[in-house]
Amino acid sequence: MDPTDVFRLIYHRLSRDLPEQTDGICEDAFVSARIVAERRARKDRAETTLAAIWDELAWMVGDNRDLGVEAELACERELLYPNAEILSVIASRREQGHRIVFVSDMYLPADFLRSVLEENGVMQPGDEIFVSSSHDKTKHDGDLYHHVMEDLGGSPSDYFMTGDHRHSDHRKPRSLGLRSKHYRGHRLNGFEKRLNDALATSQLSRSILVGSVRSGRADHRGTGNRLVSDFLGPASLLWALWTVRRAEEGRIDRLYFMARDGFLPFLAADYLKNTGLTGVESHYVYGSRYSLYFASIRDLQTDLQWIFDQPGDLTTDKLLRYLRLDRAALSPQMNALCDEFGQDAPMSAADFGRFVDMLAQADEGRAVLDDAAELRRAARQYFEDVGLIGAGSSAIVDIGWHLNVQTALQSLVPEQRMFGLYLYLSETRRNFRQAGRAESMIELNIAHRRAATPPALWRHATVAEHLFGMAPEGSCKGFEFGEDGKAHPVLQRMDPEEAAIRQQIADEVQAFVREWAPLYMQAFPTAQVCAAAFRALSDEFFEMPTREALLTIRKSVRLSREALNDESSALVSGFHLSDLGHVLNVLRRRKNAEALGWLGAKFSLAPRPLDMGGKALRKLRPYLG
Repeated sequence: MDPTDVFRLIYHRLSRDLPEQTDGICEDAFVSARIVAERRARKDRAETTLAAIWDELAWMVGDNRDLGVEAELACERELLYPNAEILSVIASRREQGHRIVFVSDMYLPADFLRSVLEENGVMQPGDEIFVSSSHDKTKHDGDLYHHVMEDLGGSPSDYFMTGDHRHSDHRKPRSLGLRSKHYRGHRLNGFEKRLNDALATSQLSRSILVGSVRSGRADHRGTGNRLVSDFLGPASLLWALWTVRRAEEGRIDRLYFMARDGFLPFLAADYLKNTGLTGVESHYVYGSRYSLYFASIRDLQTDLQWIFDQPGDLTTDKLLRYLRLDRAALSPQMNALCDEFGQDAPMSAADFGRFVDMLAQADEGRAVLDDAAELRRAARQYFEDVGLIGAGSSAIVDIGWHLNVQTALQSLVPEQRMFGLYLYLSETRRNFRQAGRAESMIELNIAHRRAATPPALWRHATVAEHLFGMAPEGSCKGFEFGEDGKAHPVLQRMDPEEAAIRQQIADEVQAFVREWAPLYMQAFPTAQVCAAAFRALSDEFFEMPTREALLTIRKSVRLSREALNDESSALVSGFHLSDLGHVLNVLRRRKNAEALGWLGAKFSLAPRPLDMGGKALRKLRPYLG
């Protein structure tokens, strides 16, 4: 996030390679020493060199100056990446027949910078590079510009300078007669600034998290998905890293990420294991609340309440689907009862009780029990095959909320004491006897689904409902034995177009993890730091989601008819004229300012000229809350 933050990574590298020399020196002290050394090395001269800077640090590294230089160059090489906007500018200039010259006020060697530019395809044969450390002349005082023009020829008006430093790259060249443009795209945008301010963590962890978000925004490959770079990439990696840190702290050997909400963090955790960044194993296992609860049915009178407790109204048609019963094959008595209730009319608790009483006495009830027993046998065999049942310490990973999945697993496998690591837990979660032990990154109270009105709550509920279920496959309907005699999950069909969109998101999350996992491992050393960073990231992202993220969600998520509340649908619904009335209500009441971020995002999806309402709402927001 800040150029001097590279010194923090250099410190950690030297702490590993030169433990005796760095003993007793903390990260902040090293950063200060490195900054002072650069200032001293530049004293009484226009520019300095990297070797001269490390000569000033001889009191620390002794005869290991070259090792310090190598460590700094290695860190710089790992962190540097092309800027998509500047690449476009260079390509446009090349098409116009312009010669490209790279000019830098920098203590790094010219050969090093040349190699980095060439490796990333930025510098091509015929291009030139002039670095202040090689010529002891700087752009800041103008001497380096004079040197370039003397070397290459031409008049000042033949040159056009693009750079990010207001004085050295814009004002100074203009004063010499060169044309120039001040580039500002490297600065943090509003979301990145808010995220930096919200993070109550170390400078290194703030820098890595915010820097990774900015890196995605400046993606030179042109494939960047703002939903992934702004949120899903860092959030998936932070969630996975939190589970790994908790496993390491609690001496847990294996993590079982539950389908489908655990798919994206599983990709991250699996990468950490495969690259040797952690010894904790990660597995992706299938299961759903429905399949596990159905497999746990042993007594119709006591084990069917979970069906009535599902969100939304329970109808006869929905109840029969839950029980895997065909209406056309029902007995006359059961058919008559279903006709009495009606196909689409909501069932009351009394109606549900009558249905269960009759089912328990009918052949259909015995069919349900037989179906559950077969599913239970296949499910237990599947969980045994994947290692969830057996010796060793393990934990399941899921979004959480009420521990329904863990409760069903505990009922299905009573001999195995379950332990869960969750993204969220509600105060209404199941107790230890029902579900087993559980921990969460974030605890939120959703005692009643209509109580999910505080903005922070429905933002997090939206994460759970719409984003982390981005697996390119359908939900697990149950388990069955295949021809090979092994138990396999049975998955719902998914629309191929939707699966392709979700697969693309998963691929981009994996690309983010491959690029940033080592740095995140270094920047987030404890589970507590991971949790704090995830909370800040999710709060700030859902405070004012970007237009690009909203468009991606609209393409990749099917609208839910059973959303937690009206507000949560703001993520996936487009602009409607009714939103104009919502704006007027907010302005008249001078409250609910938290909703303006969502309204601003929705207005950005509106047709012209209403899309300008998003900018207006963003400017009004500070005065309305």
